Amino acid sequence: MKALFISPNSPFESIGGVERYVINLINYFKKRKDIKTFLILPTTEKSHTTVDGNMTIYYDNNLSIPRKKRSAVNKASKEQGFSDLIEEIIKKHGIDVICAENILFGPPAGYSFRLNMIAALYKIPLMLRLHMYAETPLRIALTNELMWDRVSCVSKSVAGDCFQKGTNISKLSTDYLGVNTLDFNPIPKSRDALKIELGLEKDVKIVLTAGRIITGSKNMLREKGMINLIEAFSRISPRYPKLRLLIAVAKASDNLKDEFDNTFEMLLGYIKINNIEDKTIVKMFELDQMPNVYRGSDVLVLPAEKNETLGQIFLEAMACGLPVIGAKTGGMPEIISDGYSGYLVQPNDPIILAQKIEKILTDKKVRNTFIKNGHITVEEKFTAEKQFADFHTLLKSIVISNKKIIL
Repeated sequence: MKALFISPNSPFESIGGVERYVINLINYFKKRKDIKTFLILPTTEKSHTTVDGNMTIYYDNNLSIPRKKRSAVNKASKEQGFSDLIEEIIKKHGIDVICAENILFGPPAGYSFRLNMIAALYKIPLMLRLHMYAETPLRIALTNELMWDRVSCVSKSVAGDCFQKGTNISKLSTDYLGVNTLDFNPIPKSRDALKIELGLEKDVKIVLTAGRIITGSKNMLREKGMINLIEAFSRISPRYPKLRLLIAVAKASDNLKDEFDNTFEMLLGYIKINNIEDKTIVKMFELDQMPNVYRGSDVLVLPAEKNETLGQIFLEAMACGLPVIGAKTGGMPEIISDGYSGYLVQPNDPIILAQKIEKILTDKKVRNTFIKNGHITVEEKFTAEKQFADFHTLLKSIVISNKKIIL
């Protein structure tokens, strides 16, 4: 079987949940002998191709969409270049199935239209993989009206949202993301590495939050719950002189530098307003640094108010032995069982959030229970190996069904 994946989110240009998934996808499929995979990623550089094991990666400048205004000619040229590459790959390699990862978010609608037309022309089954909620009328229409053979959602929350907005139930499936437990695991020896890097004493406790502060050009500070967390932290920090808040900010792509800088300054403003400048560290980490960030922290808190479709960082943290606090929104309750593997709080309630943070920091029994059960949850349901094996099986079933229809 030969599969083509397309992702407008590249882990080599930015860091976020989709980018983490793409890294796991590469690491899984490049080792498989029973499926040859091809992946198209955006690049701001000249288009080029690399081969990694059994995966060929096409870095396509036509999939890199600048934020500045462009002429209609430039837009059409990029869309045509994108189409030409897909047809070239199909003709050269005989693709059996195409999976478009989050293509409704970022590229203009023309990319989805062209992809659908090409898949129909060559009679190749086409899957839309949704990592985010389709919230605008255009994205809802693109999800429901185009010729996707399957709409794969990263959580039941996303699938339910699609169904409520009119997606054909027969096309919907929930296919969870997973975490690479070879990289994300509890290694006691590396626990002090983070504090050494940050210049902190060993007895300092760290409250960690991590993630994007912008999605596209949109400010995500409130939606990710960071403002709520800053207020909650300011309530308990006076009682704990050796408590620190670490905000691990995800790197943005170069074409979003202005939006990122403006939001970053706003984040620093909220920290100053709440008088926790001397107890807060804001830092960008690379993806390969995150295992030690989790291992060196004492609790992960991400009380997102909306848009957290699943929460890849919860899986990573739990795999590294870090207790977690999320919110009762989106896909977070599908990962965290309240009181069993972590805490779930109502969004925008800094008083309750502060109490839950303090409980985990001070109650050793609760902390150890969450660490143990969080690890069990990941091992039983959310390893990348398990999820990609299931997804691999799904791709095979789509190809088989398509061949029966053609015959």
